[in-house]
Amino acid sequence: MLPKAFDSLAVLPLVNATSDPETEYLSDGISESIINLLSQLPDLRVIPRTSAFRYKGREADLKTVGHDLNVRTVLTGKLIQRADRLVVQTELVDVANDAQLWGGQFNRKLDDIFEVQEELARQISESLRLRLTPEDQKRLGKIYTTNPEAYQDYLKGRYWWGKRTEEGLHTAIGHMQQAIAKDPSYALAYDGLADCYVGLGGLNSVAPKEAYPKARDAALKAVELDETLAEAHSSLGLVKYRFDWDCQGAEREFQRAIALNPSYAYAHHGYSLYLVQVGRFEEAIAEGKQAVALDPLSLALNFSLGLVFYFARRYDQTIEQQRKAPELEPNFAPAHTLLSLAYLQKSMIQEAIAESQKVPPPRVTLGYAYAVGGNRPEAQKCSIN
Repeated sequence: MLPKAFDSLAVLPLVNATSDPETEYLSDGISESIINLLSQLPDLRVIPRTSAFRYKGREADLKTVGHDLNVRTVLTGKLIQRADRLVVQTELVDVANDAQLWGGQFNRKLDDIFEVQEELARQISESLRLRLTPEDQKRLGKIYTTNPEAYQDYLKGRYWWGKRTEEGLHTAIGHMQQAIAKDPSYALAYDGLADCYVGLGGLNSVAPKEAYPKARDAALKAVELDETLAEAHSSLGLVKYRFDWDCQGAEREFQRAIALNPSYAYAHHGYSLYLVQVGRFEEAIAEGKQAVALDPLSLALNFSLGLVFYFARRYDQTIEQQRKAPELEPNFAPAHTLLSLAYLQKSMIQEAIAESQKVPPPRVTLGYAYAVGGNRPEAQKCSIN
């Protein structure tokens, strides 16, 4: 009888052991590429980038990581770049038994980065005892561009996109456009460009009428080049429900994204928010819970699940869920605001005021809480300030 395969994995970000911080995009990019490759395997649950990268720059006990992320195995490693050479050292650990499953080192030219990633993915899948079908093997060997320079531009773009700031997103757009200029058939770069514009639209730093059409055009081009890109379908779904008001089209895109990659947490997340908008709260909650189960340390997904509970008028569950967000980020103001609103719905005035006081000025919710509690003078102070 064959030994049982491992069914869960966290790929922690590779440590950039090169003295040059400008190569950080490589260590992050290779880590994310391995996550994306392996997450397409149907019998393996891979923790997404958002949760895995919360351990970046931290000394983490692997058993604790396994417990926090609910995984059996963890991959760690480091990357060193010397001129045009790339050295990647990795170790795969069974955290339940504190046993090494595999360790390896790759020393290749930087232009051979595609081969390094493919070999890494294959070695990991073999060490996890996964039984790969021919289709699975094809997924692991898929290459979206043969141009190393375009690929490095794409990695730089994803590095800056991952910062989720207005400056970072604009910088990321520049790198994605450079990647596309070097390889006009690079579907992943178009998908990255779509993600950047969706991000700018979500931050309200670019007018929706400017951001979302650009996101739509880039996502449509990505799908035209590669219809199997779950991320591009998910981006299209966001544009259709946030900007186009195309409910049927949005649902179709989210469902297609989930069918292509059931492990893509942000497809479940986007679908959940869409379902709230159309009033299908039970389904919205189910999709939101699935997103958090796939990406348990994501601040955005945990907060959004609380938001779904709130709109479904499940205030006790809103409070329970939103208490998790400050554990991930104590100064996350939206979580305190939502907690305050949920407390007000339960007539818990003092608790609502306490949460609102944790939010930086202007404290609109604090004034509302004082007003609901009948404290007009304090409410008026908030409106003045």
